[in-house]
Amino acid sequence: MNLPFSLEGRIAVVTGGSSGIGAAIVARFLAAGALVTIADRLPPAGDDGDYVRTDVSNEDEVAALLDGVRSRHGRLDILINNAGIQPLGVTFDTVTSSVLRRTFEVNVHGVTYGIKHASRLMEKGGRIINMASFVGLLGVPGGTAYAASKAAVIHLTKCAAIELAARGLTVNAIAPGTILTPAVTGIPDNPEIAFAETRTPMGRLGAPDEVAAAVHFLASDEASYVTGAILPVDGGISAGWERYDLSLPNEISLCGEWHDPQS
Repeated sequence: MNLPFSLEGRIAVVTGGSSGIGAAIVARFLAAGALVTIADRLPPAGDDGDYVRTDVSNEDEVAALLDGVRSRHGRLDILINNAGIQPLGVTFDTVTSSVLRRTFEVNVHGVTYGIKHASRLMEKGGRIINMASFVGLLGVPGGTAYAASKAAVIHLTKCAAIELAARGLTVNAIAPGTILTPAVTGIPDNPEIAFAETRTPMGRLGAPDEVAAAVHFLASDEASYVTGAILPVDGGISAGWERYDLSLPNEISLCGEWHDPQS
């Protein structure tokens, strides 16, 4: 009997799989029985999974990576487009052509190349999962490069889901909130941590394993009828305003019914 959410024998590629969310995805997939290839510019700390040095902004390298996996294993079942860069505090006053270009080359072009070359190699039942962000759903100051790139990932996901549905491939995206990865915890006294905690309805930052769990579901057979979905894993921050400090006028009761102050 197959266990729920089993990935036994599935052939998976995780870009940006050497650290942070990517490493958590790799660990979870291996535990679920998948054969995993890690694609990253830097090697992983451990020995789990195969490693192929890859710059996802280079289409030839992405194509060679996926062709190589298909050649070694005979098929490709799952691609996680997780690799990305996060330039912070880039406003319209400070954005430069080099920052904008590099952000889109990695975060947008890399996802596009992954979808393009994985989809030509996958059979029916293939899974492509892209890593977006809650700032791709919400406007934020200082997000001129990064937030715009993640909004593009969300739309690429929807476009690919429509194009590839007839072939039996699903394409979905995860939109994490602020997650406790080395990019966050590695900054001494990082003010982003307290800032995010106070603005997240659940009052805390997420863990990489919590994002990996959502990716695992979308990669499994149990998600066979899910495509074009953008799944926030953000403690509720994209659900709406965390606070609504509004004083109601006398004419409106707390239950939302009209109240005549003269009665």
